[in-house]
Amino acid sequence: MLVYHPAFDLYHCVFRILQILEHMKRKDVEVDRLRIWDFYLTFPNEARKIRFPQDLKELKRVFKSNAPNPYEDLMDAKRILLRMRSYQEAALKCLASYKLIDTEELNRGIIRRTDQTIPDEIKEKLAQLNIEQQNVLKLVEGFNELPLFGKSGLKERTGLIDFKYDPK
Repeated sequence: MLVYHPAFDLYHCVFRILQILEHMKRKDVEVDRLRIWDFYLTFPNEARKIRFPQDLKELKRVFKSNAPNPYEDLMDAKRILLRMRSYQEAALKCLASYKLIDTEELNRGIIRRTDQTIPDEIKEKLAQLNIEQQNVLKLVEGFNELPLFGKSGLKERTGLIDFKYDPK
């Protein structure tokens, strides 16, 4: 039996990463931060498990107000993100080969969008978001200033990637 899920589809991952990069207001973003946002764009239901900072109460209400759907709950979100890693890395290399992100920065663990234009047809598709995707992208903007590393950083608040040995 074949089972398809967009989390393990390279082309879907390329599309999701482009959606995040197009809506993100930062010029540079860490690879792990982008991987976390890609995870939440794929599994928006998991965003209600994030530990929100006090200044993002409004966003917290958006995600916590939805009744949990037991059919969408993941047994081990950390493990799913780990399984998605190879697809996400391949997607980033694909974007670098198309010169949509800077290859040298990618090698240093930073994603930087280049000036390479995206065709209008794809831009239109990138802008077509459902409500859940729009909410996740609001989350990306809301957590924009939050550090990735350390206690109370994005890694710790999501619990998806270990932060114990992060640089201080």
